[in-house]
Amino acid sequence: MKKMKFSFNKALFLIWILIFIFIGMKAPAFFKPSYVIQVMLRNIVELGMVALPMTMIIVTGGIDLSVGNTMILAAMLGGLAYTHWGVAVAICVTILTGAVCGLINGIIIAKLKISPMVTTLATMYVYLGLARGISEGNSVYSYSFAEWMGNAVIAGLPIQLWLFLILAVIFVVALGKTTFGRKLYCMGLNSHASRYSGIDTEKMTVLLYVVCGLVCALAAFIFLGRFTSVKYDAGTSFNLKVITIVVLGGTSISGGIGDMKGTLLGTLLIATLNSGLTVMNIPIDVQTIVQGSVLIIALVACAIVNSRARKKQILKVGNEKPI
Repeated sequence: MKKMKFSFNKALFLIWILIFIFIGMKAPAFFKPSYVIQVMLRNIVELGMVALPMTMIIVTGGIDLSVGNTMILAAMLGGLAYTHWGVAVAICVTILTGAVCGLINGIIIAKLKISPMVTTLATMYVYLGLARGISEGNSVYSYSFAEWMGNAVIAGLPIQLWLFLILAVIFVVALGKTTFGRKLYCMGLNSHASRYSGIDTEKMTVLLYVVCGLVCALAAFIFLGRFTSVKYDAGTSFNLKVITIVVLGGTSISGGIGDMKGTLLGTLLIATLNSGLTVMNIPIDVQTIVQGSVLIIALVACAIVNSRARKKQILKVGNEKPI
């Protein structure tokens, strides 16, 4: 009989189950399917969606600090385009804005060889300034397509959850089951060796950031539709929340380690904490402390599991008999 292997994802799943049960016992309404779907999961969709391409970026050793500002800029430009030219143009402008923002990040990082952190920190402020300047500091309001994306229900589930599930399957397969995914891990472990082995690291880097920008544009429709209006600073904390989900899921900020399943579990855990602590009427400052503590515990658990895995691998190699 095979022993069940312990892994970080299993530990994270167990932590999530325990937290979910604990909150449900304190606040029984938390166990209701309607609350889980309409509140807990709906409130995390935008973060969870953007965390998917962010996982790929971080696996390569990169990072994108501008995702929240990209999403808000896309939402605002789309909303403003609607007031002048209608729904079709608004949709195109939103998607194009996300793609262009991602393309700018990718080109600067890949072609000019500037650090991803420095690049996206700079573009974060650029996109924030553009959103403020173009909107003149005013709110931009929703329109029919965004409202549909943010509120429509199909077969009992909000449409954004269906979209998230589709994207999750695509990204899980792309990172874990394809040659493309293996190349991303190689880039994260050693970008120079990857380039010498024939991987077009520049092209892949640009592609990743464009994909991230496009997903931000999709999230922009949902965000605008759910809240009916947005201001230029609405995405200020969004960037770090997305990175928190990815790191909580076990993806190493140094690159080369991580998977989409961990990110999905991280999304569930943050969704549970956000909604659970709110339904328990926990003050916002305490909520922040609890979320930070859970992240620290998860990082320590990840370090321990990875350390044990490396030791086992070294012992296995050391015990191999020479041919």
